Amino acid sequence: MQAFIGELIPAGTVDFSNELYMKIYFSGCDFKCPYCNTPDFLETKFEHVIDLKEVKRDMENQRGTVEGIFLTGGEPCFQKQALLELLRKAKELKLKTVLDTNGSKPGVIEALLKNELIDTIIMDLKAPFNETFEKVTKSATFFKQSQNIIEDTKQTLQALKAYDEKVEVIFRTTIVPGLIFRKEDFLKISKEIEDVNAAWELQPFRSGMVADKKMQNINSPTDSFLENLRDSIKKEIPSTNIRINR
Repeated sequence: MQAFIGELIPAGTVDFSNELYMKIYFSGCDFKCPYCNTPDFLETKFEHVIDLKEVKRDMENQRGTVEGIFLTGGEPCFQKQALLELLRKAKELKLKTVLDTNGSKPGVIEALLKNELIDTIIMDLKAPFNETFEKVTKSATFFKQSQNIIEDTKQTLQALKAYDEKVEVIFRTTIVPGLIFRKEDFLKISKEIEDVNAAWELQPFRSGMVADKKMQNINSPTDSFLENLRDSIKKEIPSTNIRINR
């Protein structure tokens, strides 16, 4: 089987563990967030086609060196069969499995959960489920409206709620000055996830190579801004397990 994989790092550092992980960047994504820091993987490209036999061989070679595999992108759930094949191989090799997803493919995520193929899910919660969502994700198409994508994302949240005692769940939201930064937006997000047993990480926008070149020179939010936002949310919703991912 072949898949669109933009980059494969046999052993690399990750921000959620002190251990090394094999990092697999799937290409192709249904979101087009202007601040995306992996813009080369937003579209599927011929040069990204790779035979999964090569990936699985690398997984075998790295066993004993890496803790597990980290599947990101792009959006890995865009390629269900390839995703399933790699996760099954990882479980065979007794490697931990971590999926980074935008949550727009609930059917795929539910299948992974039911088959016990995932140890950790990191879900990028881009924006509250209102008009800001489309502004941030640029995900609406002629075939699928923003509200339909929001409903799919909510369905993923329900699936995570059902499995949050078996799988580690981490939500992440990027604070982007001028786009998604208001306390009101984050309070709305917190309401959507308050019933899920999960950590919620706020992370700062990083300037540099991003999808929209107009955003390349935007300054990152300061540490004090991040801390004040976290404290404000915690004050209004004390049960929120919120932290800053610098």
